[in-house]
Amino acid sequence: MMRKSNRSLGHLLTAAVLACLLLGTGLAFGQDEANKGLESFNMAVTAMKSGDTIGAVTGYKAAIAMDPNMSDAYLNLGSIYFAQGSLDEAEANFKKVTELTPNATLGFLNYGKVLTAQKKLDLALAAYQSAQQIEPANMEIEKEIGKLQYKLGKMDDCIASLEKVIKTDTTDGYSYYLMGMAYKKKKDDAKAMESFKTAISRDPNDFESIYNLGNLYLGKSDWANARAQFEKGMQLKPKDYRCANNLALAIEQGNPGKLDMAIAAWEKFLTVAKKNPKATDLVSQAEEHLKQLKEAQAAGQ
Repeated sequence: MMRKSNRSLGHLLTAAVLACLLLGTGLAFGQDEANKGLESFNMAVTAMKSGDTIGAVTGYKAAIAMDPNMSDAYLNLGSIYFAQGSLDEAEANFKKVTELTPNATLGFLNYGKVLTAQKKLDLALAAYQSAQQIEPANMEIEKEIGKLQYKLGKMDDCIASLEKVIKTDTTDGYSYYLMGMAYKKKKDDAKAMESFKTAISRDPNDFESIYNLGNLYLGKSDWANARAQFEKGMQLKPKDYRCANNLALAIEQGNPGKLDMAIAAWEKFLTVAKKNPKATDLVSQAEEHLKQLKEAQAAGQ
């Protein structure tokens, strides 16, 4: 599981709408009132500010009908469609923005975001790369590129992008986390562990880095360090059945022969996981294993 970045371009759709509303309004007030396209745009701006989405959509469509080259109208209309979950319509409008204003970053960023939401990842990557060509020093764009490269399985490219981000901001824990995930995919456990440890040093509450670091320790049969990480994870997310399962495993394997500790650990796991439909298989396995542990304990008495 990949965690979400707290600092990402996910906010850009809303930001784009507000920016374009202000721009559009300013332009409209500076033009001849007889310009019907700008009048419709202004009506849409007013409707949008008052929460009248239907009126805003009608106004932006009218503006576009009168002026097919009004990129602000396409951008705001696409943002409304995106917020409504109408991704095909959002895509069409954002694509039009990139065609009308090929040197504007916002069009490509919004286009990339809707393509990502549609899982058209290759196209989304190309859109973000176009935005990057316009703003090559923008490391938030570089981070989005790194995230897409990870999703596309391009681990070396992902790491290269994230290294650029980290060079400009060594406090960016998310980039260290994602780099750790990329190294983990490459089966470079040493670098993955180093990246996760750095991510945790930047954000001690980074559950996914803690959990993944614990898994790496688990894979190396380093039961004590695995247990320490999973215990931290359970403090952060007491209901996370994955972490509870791995904690029970680390406790049992790290304390051979201590059936009471193993039984308590697996009972704690069942308390966490029993009502979670995603944990059905693990619960069944744990119940059977717990039964065997209790039988062994009874036989030893």
